Amino acid sequence: MSKETALTQIKNQSLKFDDIEPDNTYFNCTFAVSNAPIRVSDVTFDHCKFLQDNFDRSDWNFVVFKGCSFLNASFHESYLSNSQFIGGQLMGADFSVGTRIVNCQFVDSNLRYANLSETKMTAVKFTNSNLTESSFQAVTFKKQISFEQSELDQIDFLDTNLKGVDLSKAKFETLLVNPELIKGLKINSWQASLLIGLLGVEVVD
Repeated sequence: MSKETALTQIKNQSLKFDDIEPDNTYFNCTFAVSNAPIRVSDVTFDHCKFLQDNFDRSDWNFVVFKGCSFLNASFHESYLSNSQFIGGQLMGADFSVGTRIVNCQFVDSNLRYANLSETKMTAVKFTNSNLTESSFQAVTFKKQISFEQSELDQIDFLDTNLKGVDLSKAKFETLLVNPELIKGLKINSWQASLLIGLLGVEVVD
């Protein structure tokens, strides 16, 4: 996930995307709208501000976002790999329509109402994050996908094969799932009773 590199810190500046260089940490910087395709690698953004909400067809590799806001931002047809969102504000962010997310982590982040439908996810981990009422419709999951101590209530997994997905440490009351696509889903015993009810099974003493 991380590379052993010494990062140079750049603070409190207004910059263009063209100014971004690998192996730098940008702290409290503001980035102007980019009119060219965004390609960023080996960078940390710490409490930075981005003056755009359209990141379609962008490419992020070995990037760390700390305390950054992407409210209602669009990441259609983008590629995120080996990256982390820490303390991120991603409420309403739209990663749908062909986005690939590989070996990434979302930690202490707000993804309420986020749309991750039709994405392809490989080895993605959500930790202490809020995904309430987010959409994971028709997602392709590969390798380990986990939601540790994350809020998943009313999340939409329709048309998504949940084999290998680990919800055992997540919190939820209601999920939207296809009964025929939950084989191999990992849950705990308390969640099992909830899921049985969601599937319309009646348990009697």
